[in-house]
Parts: sequence; structure tokens; C-alpha cells
Amino acid sequence: MSVGHIYHYFENKEAIIAAIVQRDLDRLSTLWDQLRASHDVRETMVELSTEGVKDVMDTFSAGLRLEIVTEAARNPEVARIVRAANGYCMASWAETLRLARQAGGKNDDEETFAAMVEIIASMFEGLMVRAIRNPAINREHMAVIVQRVMRQIIASPDWRGMA
Repeated sequence: MSVGHIYHYFENKEAIIAAIVQRDLDRLSTLWDQLRASHDVRETMVELSTEGVKDVMDTFSAGLRLEIVTEAARNPEVARIVRAANGYCMASWAETLRLARQAGGKNDDEETFAAMVEIIASMFEGLMVRAIRNPAINREHMAVIVQRVMRQIIASPDWRGMA
């Protein structure tokens, strides 16, 4: 499809980016619904992290997501779109992580949940960059390691007072 033809469907670059971000949010919303409806939220989170690794390490998708983040650094409207999506994602991850940790008898404060979610987000976003820098990386092995990290984050004892 030519660039001119794309603008037949979208008003401007920001509208294209908003549609891409919304598509990702719709996919993630389905994932969170699936997680929360699971009998064992913790194990389902760990199992689905493999799918997350494959998704973020797809070089085309990773490149597109990184382009959007780069555009957000210089375009205030794209920054607004990206930050709104990030806020929604972080809140949804925190809610899901809270369910998983509470099922294991853990009760963390909001600041601790926020920090755990930032670590998880950083891990997956870092994998996007690694997929571009090292396309030969063994994605299956990375998925196993990510599962172990996710299990540790979810099942670890009380994180408060760790400093």
C-alpha cells in the first residue's frame, strides 16, 4: 500500500499510531481478561509470559513499537497516546499481579506493586531492543528464563523493606 493510500484511511500520522496502539491494547485487554478468569492466575501469568516473549521479540513488531516510542519523544500528540496506553497497561498489570500475589497470601503496598510492574515492563521492553540488536538470540531459551523471573516476582515473599 502506498503512503498516499494509507492517508485515505487515516487523517494523519498520529491517527495511524493511535490505531496501532489501540490494536495492541485490545490484544492485551484480552490477555488480562484471560489471566484474571484463570483458576490459577500465577501459573497462567507464567505460562503466558512465553507468548509475551515471542510477541515482543518479533523483529517487525519490535521495530514498529520502538519507532512509536521514538516518535513520542518528539511529537507531543504521540507522547500523549503512548503515555495514556502505558497508564492503562501498568494499571492492568498491577491489578493482575495483585491477584496473583494475593492468591499466594501476599499483600503488597501500592508502591511495591508499581515497582514490580515497572520491572516486568522493563524486562519485556528490553527484550524488544535485544531482538533488534541480536536477531539470532534464542527466543525459546529466553522464554524459559523469563518464566523463572516471572515466577520469582509473583511468588517471592514480602518485597517491602528490601532496601
